[in-house]
Amino acid sequence: MNIAFISHASVLNGAPISLAELVEEILRGRAAETILVGWPAPGPILKKYDLSGADIFFYAAGFRGREILVTRPKIKKKLQKIFTEKKVDLVIANSLESFRAVQAASERRIPVIWMIHELMTAYRNRRELPEMKAAAHRADRLIFNSRLSLDLSSELGEGIKGKSGVIYPGIYIPTQIADRRTIRQELGLAVEGVVLGCIGDICPQKGIEPLIRAFEIISRSLPEARLLIIGRTPERFREFKNRLMDLCRELDLSERVDFPGEKLDLPRWLSALDLLIHPSGRESFGRVIIEALAREIPVVAARSGGAEEILTDGKTGSLVPVGDPEALARAALSMISDPARSRSMAQRGRVEVKEKYSITRTATEWEEEIKRFSRIYS
Repeated sequence: MNIAFISHASVLNGAPISLAELVEEILRGRAAETILVGWPAPGPILKKYDLSGADIFFYAAGFRGREILVTRPKIKKKLQKIFTEKKVDLVIANSLESFRAVQAASERRIPVIWMIHELMTAYRNRRELPEMKAAAHRADRLIFNSRLSLDLSSELGEGIKGKSGVIYPGIYIPTQIADRRTIRQELGLAVEGVVLGCIGDICPQKGIEPLIRAFEIISRSLPEARLLIIGRTPERFREFKNRLMDLCRELDLSERVDFPGEKLDLPRWLSALDLLIHPSGRESFGRVIIEALAREIPVVAARSGGAEEILTDGKTGSLVPVGDPEALARAALSMISDPARSRSMAQRGRVEVKEKYSITRTATEWEEEIKRFSRIYS
C-alpha cells in the first residue's frame, strides 16, 4: 500500500510539525507500506526531521523555483499526476489549506483522509470556503486535532461530523528534565533572572500585543525579567512586527523584550524558560503548551479554545480571558511568586501529557485509521 501524506507548508509551525513527527514515528515501525510525503517546496522542516525512509516529493514548484500557492487550481492537476505516477493507494491531506489534495485524490477515486488543524470560524470569509466544503463531502474521513475543532465541523456542511473523529497531535516526551541554567548558558542567555517566553508565528491572532502590555505590568514588579517572543514572521506581517517593536520602545521595554526569530531547536528554548505564556486569541489546539508541560515548564494561557481542552485551570496551568493584559500579568506574577505551586502544576501537566499526547499514542491511533482503509479498499 502506497500512502501519501500531503503537507500544505514546509515551515516550522503547528500543522507541518505535527505531520513530520507523525510520519517520523510511523516510519520507525512500518515495513509493508511505502510512505510518501509531499511538501510544497523544500523548507526548514526538512532540516529538522529525519524522513529519509519516505519518498519525498515537492508539488508546488513553479517558474524558476518560485513556490505556487497550494490553494491554486493548478495544484490539483500536479498532485493528480504525481498520485498516478507513484501509484498512490491512500492520501492523507494535512490542514484545510490542503483541500486541493483532497480534490485530486477524490477525483482519481483514491481514498482520502483529511486532517483538520484549524477552527472553521476563522474561514467563514475565505473565498475558497465553497471548495473546502465540497472537498469535505468528498473526503472519506476527516480527522480533527481537538474536540473543539470537531464541534465546529458543521461549518463544512451537514453530515460531516458523522464521518469524522479526533486524534490529538502527539509529541516526543523527554525522559529527563533538562537543567535550566545549563540550557541558558548554552543558548547564550543570562543564567540568572526570570525568563518568560511566547512561541509561535508573529501575527495579530497570536495575542502578542496584549502580551507585551502585560509584560510592562510584570516589569514593574520584576524589573530584571526578560521576555522572549520566539517565532517566524510571515512576510505579510512584517509591518505588524515593526509595530510591536515600536510598542516595546514606547513602553521602555526594548532592552527586556527579545525577538530571537524562528528556531530549529525549540525544545531547548522551551527548557530555558521559567514560564510559557500562550496569549493566542484563537487556537484549535496549542501544541507548544504540551511541549512546555512535557518539560515541566509552567503555563499561563488565554482561553482561546484549544488551551482550555489541554489545561485544567489551577491544576495543570492557569487560564485567563483572551486579550486581557491585566489578567495575563496577574496570572504570570502569581505563578512566578509561588514556584512550588507552579512546579507542582507543571508536574501534573507532564503526567497528563504522557497519558494523552505522546507521539507513540498518536501514531498508534493513525495506524488504526490506516488499517481500516486497508481492509475496506483491499
